[in-house]
Amino acid sequence: MPEPISPDYLRETQAIVAAVPNGPWEQHTNDYGLPDAVGPISYLECFDGEQQQPVIQFVQYAREALPRYVGEVSRQRNEIKLLKAAIAQLQGADGGARHGR
Repeated sequence: MPEPISPDYLRETQAIVAAVPNGPWEQHTNDYGLPDAVGPISYLECFDGEQQQPVIQFVQYAREALPRYVGEVSRQRNEIKLLKAAIAQLQGADGGARHGR
């Protein structure tokens, strides 16, 4: 399972994502009906040269970032499951009584 995402990694990811054109990126087809571009990406070129480097960086970064985010969601879900089980065990140990209510 991937390591938890650090605050620095989250900030770096947010900066990279903020630098690229907003999505969703629609798919465009060429004269033969085949996918030719997605959003601002046409092969390895962008429609706007100023956006090319941020888009390339985003695509390159996303390859590692997306799996880490998916891993983080899995880790948090597992932690929630364990916490719910611990709460249920504690509630069962005291007969389900709720204190402070």
